[in-house]
Amino acid sequence: MALPKSVTPSAVKAPSTADILRSEEAYEQLKSDIVACVLQPGESLTEKQIGDRYQIRKATIRSALARLTQEGLIKSEPRRGYVIAPLSLRDVNEIFDVRSLIEPEVFRVAAANLTERGLDDIRLAAQKVLKPETLRSHVAFLAADRAFRLALAELSGNLRLVRLLDQTLDQSERVLHLGFKSRDFTQAIIGQQKELVLACELAEVSAIAKLARSQCLSLKKQVLETLLAGSKLQDANLQSFA
Repeated sequence: MALPKSVTPSAVKAPSTADILRSEEAYEQLKSDIVACVLQPGESLTEKQIGDRYQIRKATIRSALARLTQEGLIKSEPRRGYVIAPLSLRDVNEIFDVRSLIEPEVFRVAAANLTERGLDDIRLAAQKVLKPETLRSHVAFLAADRAFRLALAELSGNLRLVRLLDQTLDQSERVLHLGFKSRDFTQAIIGQQKELVLACELAEVSAIAKLARSQCLSLKKQVLETLLAGSKLQDANLQSFA
């Protein structure tokens, strides 16, 4: 679209470094609260509510919301403003099914390229998960588990695969936070990490993909059982299959 005659390209103000940083910070704040279910699935929000809550300007809010909408974490609805993406049982199934396809392949490629330094990085990421301050908070624990999985994934050298896994972990982490309301998955997830580290130490390239897939499907089964059995199923905004 052509610019008005009174406006020249040089007159169009580009975002400043401060604007970009504010937008990034707003995005991270909102995303963190959505993933941790501080902002509940299905919850409605207006730009004003978001601005008041996070003390950020409208332009900054819109930039952050555009990214979160693109990632499927927020939906824009006419006359309602924005809605935190709801979760149905179908969503839970699909999220873990996608993860069970992406994570094993990323880990397989990573294991094939594993160096001694890379193995040390994985061990260090696993140790951070076990810190007392991390284990005291489900939010901190799941964030540390995510960092562990991404540390392993990054050794694949395939940034697109890592990005896909990162987005999928956003979605599965939301589901796990809902599950944690009724059941503690901490030890199960720690056990999975130990199995993955051992497989890497043994250089079991072909076995690690099979292990990762089995772990994803096992965790999906446990989470679904918990959500279906929980008395707070409606509170979690999980809808049965249509």
